[in-house]
Amino acid sequence: MTVHRISFGSSIVHCDVLRRCVQAFGKSEGYGEAFLSQLELTVHEAFVNAVMHGNGSDPDLPVTIILRENLDNGVRYLQVEIGDCGKGFLLGERHGFEKCGEPDVFSGRGLPLIAHYTDSLRSDNRPDGSVLILRYISS
Repeated sequence: MTVHRISFGSSIVHCDVLRRCVQAFGKSEGYGEAFLSQLELTVHEAFVNAVMHGNGSDPDLPVTIILRENLDNGVRYLQVEIGDCGKGFLLGERHGFEKCGEPDVFSGRGLPLIAHYTDSLRSDNRPDGSVLILRYISS
């Protein structure tokens, strides 16, 4: 099992460093370019949501990303947890998934994109914040 933990203040200025960290992790684990592109996109979207919606862009509040490579019944998977200090939400209560792709809707596309490229997606509300958990099955 490989685990990497990254933490940033809540600012989108960290997106480029996060992208490079995800690239380095993915290459060290042997992922292909196509998967790495999807991983970068989904982690980026989740990070931006955590910064803007979870922590209200407060640079003093952290966003933590945990990348965990593991096996489950012989199946290799990658789990990515993006945690913030916000009160969280229930995925079933989110509105707007059906609006993804409409030309006049400029926000709210992150979760549909993440859901499209992950094998599972869930949120967990904790006493110290919330966590979005993305899971990818590795081939």
